[in-house]
Amino acid sequence: MSPDDFALALRALGTPLFLDDTGTPTLLGTEYAGTTDAGAEVRVTRLAPQLTNALRNPDAFVRVVERHGYLGAGVAGSSLFIVEPRLTGETLEARIAREGPVAPTRLAPIAIAATRQLAHSLSTSGAHGLITPATLRIDDAGRVLLRWSGIVPGLVAAGADASSVMQYLGAGDYLAPEVAAGGSFDARADIYAMGATLYAATTGRPPFGGRTTASTMAAVLTDESVSEASPARRLTGAVLRAIEHEPADRWSDPGQFVRAIEGSPAPSAVSRAPRQRRRAGATVAIGAIGAILYLVWRLTR
Repeated sequence: MSPDDFALALRALGTPLFLDDTGTPTLLGTEYAGTTDAGAEVRVTRLAPQLTNALRNPDAFVRVVERHGYLGAGVAGSSLFIVEPRLTGETLEARIAREGPVAPTRLAPIAIAATRQLAHSLSTSGAHGLITPATLRIDDAGRVLLRWSGIVPGLVAAGADASSVMQYLGAGDYLAPEVAAGGSFDARADIYAMGATLYAATTGRPPFGGRTTASTMAAVLTDESVSEASPARRLTGAVLRAIEHEPADRWSDPGQFVRAIEGSPAPSAVSRAPRQRRRAGATVAIGAIGAILYLVWRLTR
């Protein structure tokens, strides 16, 4: 469908907006600047055909997405679309590309704001499903926005395969293992994705699991304060628990995740300790952190 055909299809729906440009490629498809008949500036994203061609029930996508607070969503001709306010600022992915990995002390406020927003989304709209450095956005005023909430769960509800969608979007490393195995999106799947996103922001790459993941995250602390109460230490521990392979070993809700990063109350007091099957990587991280603390103690004697 050409941009002109898409614009005509929108108007045929009675959608009160007009497209102002020929579109820009994005992660999801093609994004157009638009203006409503009331003069408000918006962004209209037409999902890529690769995401929508094989859907059995496009209306199911619309029903899921409409719960997530978009200005509009629907089926226009052969295309699915969403409408959002115009955005400012940049994605976390763009910031990492420009400045390199983000130090934990600088990342902590972003992590807290994003995880609080996730908690609100889960309580009012359902699972986000697409949390990555490319969908976590910081606007010009410093506000954090989790973009494209509900899009992947909506596609899955319409008949798409979650793993295939995430691979197409280049986001497979942020998909919780249980969802990749055929499970459904829920709070713990989103917590995994948030943890993987914060891990990538801190280390420059998504988690790989086990010894590599834990050792890489612990090594970040060599450039940070490593006292028990330091933001770096709290963020590191919170992220490592968020990306546990087994859902039951993660934080059970985003509120716990936020409190763990803030240090109020201490993460160990938030909920029961994870079961004994916690992966070996967490043990490695504890050992690495202990070694760093010992080294600091020796150097400051």
